[in-house]
Amino acid sequence: MYYYTVELSTIAPILPAQCSQYTTINDRTRNVNANGNNECDTLFMSGATWIRFIGESGTQLSTLPTNPNQCGTQVTGWYSGPMPTVSQTINNGRVCFSWLNNTCQWSNTIAVTNCGSFYIYQLTMPPVCAARYCTDTPNIPTTTTTGKINSHC
Repeated sequence: MYYYTVELSTIAPILPAQCSQYTTINDRTRNVNANGNNECDTLFMSGATWIRFIGESGTQLSTLPTNPNQCGTQVTGWYSGPMPTVSQTINNGRVCFSWLNNTCQWSNTIAVTNCGSFYIYQLTMPPVCAARYCTDTPNIPTTTTTGKINSHC
């Protein structure tokens, strides 16, 4: 009779292509704590773009309603949809743009991908100028699926 132990190492998940092919934004004026200005997200004029927020800008879109006149703009965008909690998943959700006393004066639909240790967003041009996507560094971690399997026969 033979006894053996088989140890299967965790294989890195195959992430969607956008998890390695995205544009990085590190702009502290985008953070929800930054003062307002007249910035407009014209970088999305050419179409939808996968974006990863890093550094002083924050790591995620704000998931709470934002007040107008912050984040370097007048019309502030925040994500009101569900965040994907499992690595390799993509959710569609809505970004609301706050103006005057309305936290969702305008909106558009975006996609969010959980890349394991960070999120990326497929963003489009906001519905009006002087509108911008606002960022934050929330304490909502991304979730990865890892594990180790031990088998004894």
